[in-house]
Amino acid sequence: MSGWSNYSGIVTSQKIIERAMGYRGSKSEVFANTSVKEQRVDGSYIGVLNNPMLRYTLTGSERNYQVKILSNQINQIRTYSANNNLSQKSMLNGSINPWFLTGFSDAESSFSILIQHNKNYATNYRVKAIFAVGLHTKDTAILEAIKSFWGVGSIDKHGEHSIQYRVESIKDLQVIVDHFDRYPLVTCKGVDYRIFKEAFYLIKNKEHLTEEGLSSINRLVNKFDLSSSEYKFKGIPDPQWMAGFSSGDSSFNIKVSKSETTKLGTRVQLRFAIDLHIKDKEFVNYLTTYFNLDKNKYVYLSRNSVKFETTNTKDITSVIIPFFIKYPIQGKKSWDFMDFNRVAKMINNGEHLTKEGLAEILDIKSSMNQ
Repeated sequence: MSGWSNYSGIVTSQKIIERAMGYRGSKSEVFANTSVKEQRVDGSYIGVLNNPMLRYTLTGSERNYQVKILSNQINQIRTYSANNNLSQKSMLNGSINPWFLTGFSDAESSFSILIQHNKNYATNYRVKAIFAVGLHTKDTAILEAIKSFWGVGSIDKHGEHSIQYRVESIKDLQVIVDHFDRYPLVTCKGVDYRIFKEAFYLIKNKEHLTEEGLSSINRLVNKFDLSSSEYKFKGIPDPQWMAGFSSGDSSFNIKVSKSETTKLGTRVQLRFAIDLHIKDKEFVNYLTTYFNLDKNKYVYLSRNSVKFETTNTKDITSVIIPFFIKYPIQGKKSWDFMDFNRVAKMINNGEHLTKEGLAEILDIKSSMNQ
């Protein structure tokens, strides 16, 4: 196909795809026969086409989801494990809320177009659309709930600690497209979805089997680099969306630092944060309005990222925690939220000011975010 020797895009190989999809950290592999020019903030690569397999992953807002080796502490049974198991079982029974599912997908899913050199096609290329969610194995219940809700796709293990929910047949992908048309994505990933959807219908109508159709998909993929300029934040449609998004992309932490004003010389703070690419600045700014907080205190900008963060005990205990009790965090992050809430109660009771209380808080902190 003329002009394809100079075609550029996100380059990878099927082997790398299968191994890396469960991980949200940046990828440092330099692929064989690939001249890598630039690494994106989201971990993907831009390179020239001299590799027989291409993957265009439309994940401009895809989040970092670092998979860590579990410590002995995280494997211990926590005091609230029975409650957490009930939460997981409820999701397994297909009770996942559709807005929760969209929010979680905004945080953790990827929309991809795979173009593979194949001489069996008239264009010499095979084209496939793929929707995927890769998570830690401890979040198997969430993927099973998603699969049960949609009734399509497969769940496979990818590495020692990661699994992936994947939908790639045209018939099954129609279910995914219908869902996101009815329950739209909120973040900048919604623009990626619209590009993916256009490519999906080209494939569904078999237009990818012609050089003209393949060129159309080429043009759609190239729009991805400019997609953020098309993004318009329209608000958070449902609190379950916020619960789903936060289940995928938020952090509940206990911050311990030195202090000259406390008897024990230690300061204990609660910290809730959402840290995203600068493309989602409008959404992050809106979080202060959504939670009725002071944006001048809680939104922080850097060159490539924007962060919503609060360590204000009053706001966390009166706004953040009650919200997520009403609209629960799901998955293994729910463990961190329950520890977070437990420490909040200890702080309100002044237990962090005692040696025994501080020791217990440090023990709780050591088992969080693993």
